[in-house]
Amino acid sequence: MAFDGYVMAAVTAELKEKIITGKIVKIYQPEKHMVVLRIRKGTENFQLLISAHPVTGRIHFSAQPKENPLQPPLFCMVLRKHLEGGRISSIEQKGLERVLHIQVDAFDEIGEQAKKLLVVEIMGKHSNMVLVDPKDGTILDGIKRYSHLVSRHREILPGREYLAPPDQNKLDALKTDEEEFRSTLLSLSLNTKVKNAIVNRFSGFSPLLAQEVICRAQLPDGVMIDVLGDYELIRLWQAMQEIIFAVNKHDFHPTVAQSPEKLLDFSCVQLLQFNPEHLQEFPYMSAALDYFFSRQEEEELFAARQRELLKVVKTEMDRVEKKLSLQMDKLRETEDMEQLRLWGELITAHIYQLSKGMETAELDNFYQPGERIRIPLNPHYSPSENAQTYFKKYNKAKSSKILVEEQVAKNREELDYLYSVGSFLEQARTLKDLEEIRSELVDAAYLKEKAQIKKGKAKEPVSQPLSFTSQEGYTILVGKNNKQNDLLTLKMAQKDDLWLHTKNIPGSHVIIRRQPGQEIPFATMEEAAKLAAFYSKARYSSQVPVDYTLVSQVKKPNGAKPGMVIYFEQKTLYVTP
Repeated sequence: MAFDGYVMAAVTAELKEKIITGKIVKIYQPEKHMVVLRIRKGTENFQLLISAHPVTGRIHFSAQPKENPLQPPLFCMVLRKHLEGGRISSIEQKGLERVLHIQVDAFDEIGEQAKKLLVVEIMGKHSNMVLVDPKDGTILDGIKRYSHLVSRHREILPGREYLAPPDQNKLDALKTDEEEFRSTLLSLSLNTKVKNAIVNRFSGFSPLLAQEVICRAQLPDGVMIDVLGDYELIRLWQAMQEIIFAVNKHDFHPTVAQSPEKLLDFSCVQLLQFNPEHLQEFPYMSAALDYFFSRQEEEELFAARQRELLKVVKTEMDRVEKKLSLQMDKLRETEDMEQLRLWGELITAHIYQLSKGMETAELDNFYQPGERIRIPLNPHYSPSENAQTYFKKYNKAKSSKILVEEQVAKNREELDYLYSVGSFLEQARTLKDLEEIRSELVDAAYLKEKAQIKKGKAKEPVSQPLSFTSQEGYTILVGKNNKQNDLLTLKMAQKDDLWLHTKNIPGSHVIIRRQPGQEIPFATMEEAAKLAAFYSKARYSSQVPVDYTLVSQVKKPNGAKPGMVIYFEQKTLYVTP
């Protein structure tokens, strides 16, 4: 992320345009490092968000609602005391540094006018907000307090003198001429990357903006100082001037770069280094920042909830697998039960040859003529009692085997279900997708409901499956979770539609819509099979088996978990998603 000096310049220009003379009507602190100022100017209301977070530090107008805590933190109460009711008289950026001074004409306890200065420092892990009395430069408070034990340069404590952040000894690009630009670069080690040289020697430049200069100069990524000749230096100077000219003229082009998978970055200028299809421009810098950080918060929230649900599913899978392992051990113990029955039968058949007190008996096996079997006996039991002992052990093992086999089948079914839930969690793309899967886990008693649903309030309906159109014009529907799979197969699909699913692999139900008697082209079936493979656990595999059959051949057993069905008369396609 590149909240650099140039982005700060764009934000400063916007703030000056909109809130100078505006009145601060409310202040609250929704998060540890974040403060929100509600400002009214004329008939317009603005919400100014200021964050001193070490990673997402920023300042901009925001349309996103933020929660106002019932108990305000100390810094928030100090701001309310000194700034609420005051009017913003000036907003100044210090050069191209990420430091902003917001001066407020407020009132003291006895109603007399008293100027206050809110200093916003966006400097990564050193970001801060400091309220200063400009009359004597005394700190009233800071959102991050620290002493000389943390910083040798300055202390941020009430009553101490406010000192600006230490000078970075960088050149102001707005005041640098071409000769100074050249000499600065060429004075560095020849092994220095041009990108690093721009960031380290010229104020306001982030790595993103430095890379933009290199891109506009049409030089390769990672270019070193040692390859810079006169032509390359001219190209770099011209590219830098394009950006500086835009800042001087306030000709900003707030832009957010994002791929289909994730957010990439933002800037106050057009980002030619990215694919144009991945760029979105905004009318104001605040709009771009608000969009970027709100989307980023959504992505982080999504990732956190996805991890939480995956952890629940993994825990349940471990539990079921442990039970299965114990049950398989029990099944292995019953493998010798036929031998117990045989021993009982042989003792009974040869009972006249045996007597109490014998420890073993070697008897003819009438099932295998010519074979003799040595059978251990309890010398304290009679031959009849020994036979009955083996028959009892056999019957117990037989009953145990039937019960354990039922439990194994049940647990394997549960494990298949949990694998399917895990697969859908990995494929989820929105918070709504996760919420539907969470609801499914609540219904299956793997999770507890967050809060009791009010009486009379209906549950939110399951969202609609994904819809695609094949090259031949057939509609293909794909379930995004087990509840959708049930909805799609059991409610939405017609009996003549074609149903597809990966063979013995957790995944989505897929339906090809068709009219009765209509023949589905093989190309459409292949497209649908690829979708079934893509929306399954085998997404990254090749030659994935996909079964297909008529919807009329798909049944849901009584008591089966969501998404679990049985099907008949299927055929199989092998596809690579």
